[in-house]
Amino acid sequence: MRTLVNDSERNLTVVENDELRRYELLVAGTTVGTLDFRVLGPRRVLGHTEITEDQRGHGLATALIKAVLDDLIAEGVRITNYCPAVERFLQRHPEYVVVLDPLHPPIQPRSRPRAGGRQQMDRSGPLQQIVHAQHSRLRELAARSQDPSTDGFERRRITDQFAAVAAQHAAAVADVLLTAARTSSGEDAAVLLENLKQFEQALRVLKGRAYGDARFLDLSATETWREAERLLAEHESWETRVVSGLERVHGADGTTELARALAKRQWSSPTRPHPNSPHAGVAGRIARQLWRIADSTWDELEGRGLPTEPMEHANQHTAFSHYLFGTTDDADPTAGPDTPHTHQDPGNQ
Repeated sequence: MRTLVNDSERNLTVVENDELRRYELLVAGTTVGTLDFRVLGPRRVLGHTEITEDQRGHGLATALIKAVLDDLIAEGVRITNYCPAVERFLQRHPEYVVVLDPLHPPIQPRSRPRAGGRQQMDRSGPLQQIVHAQHSRLRELAARSQDPSTDGFERRRITDQFAAVAAQHAAAVADVLLTAARTSSGEDAAVLLENLKQFEQALRVLKGRAYGDARFLDLSATETWREAERLLAEHESWETRVVSGLERVHGADGTTELARALAKRQWSSPTRPHPNSPHAGVAGRIARQLWRIADSTWDELEGRGLPTEPMEHANQHTAFSHYLFGTTDDADPTAGPDTPHTHQDPGNQ
């Protein structure tokens, strides 16, 4: 039994009951609410939220859901949601959508508010959903990196994570979306490509500034982040436009394979920005494969703490393919294909 929240003022406690596979909300020591879950590899599947009839109408379901999602986000755990109450909470608090697992979508179709208070159905396809989830993840990391209440070491670690996740996302976009976009909108693809190069250059400056690179020490942290976030916003706009074009051509459901390819490539891309390398065509793919090998080697040597999510069990490969693909040789034979491999020690540049 693990305590998530202990609010003495409201006499309210939220605990994780691992034995019964549910979160429990207690008022004055009595269980009045539950949210059941299942564990599937690195993620959790949320089932049903229930509040006892005599305690309804006091915001307890919201308190329970908020405590659960806060804990999952802090632990870096993604969810697949099948609970309508959690779905309503996410609609009212969009900052929490970072907890959703883009590879295992939530309730479909989702609804969102329309002008006048009426509801409309969100029929965006899997490609649009995974792109938006990645954008939300980057925004969340950027906000945490600039939180003045966070100590300097932790801010630097989160900045490093932001730079790594952003570099991987940019490489995946170049590898998957740009290739597909040339068949639907070459002009949009060209603009997105130029943005990717500028964004990767901004990531290089941001990472160098955080780790004391003499070339960037004359830049203020605020100025560096402002430029990175400007290019990120521009990237989001153009990437969304390219994805919308692809969905118009292939249909929302017709981009499912692209969504899978983008998600898979995200976690097998270089973890450092390389703005001066080729981005398009065969030369771009070869350059990214070589940089992935080099970056993985440096990450291992530095003990760099980065999120990774291989799409298949690493032990399906030989030692040589581990080296080529930058995967970790997991010695646990019971680990499933969704088991993440993460370096535990925060590292340096």
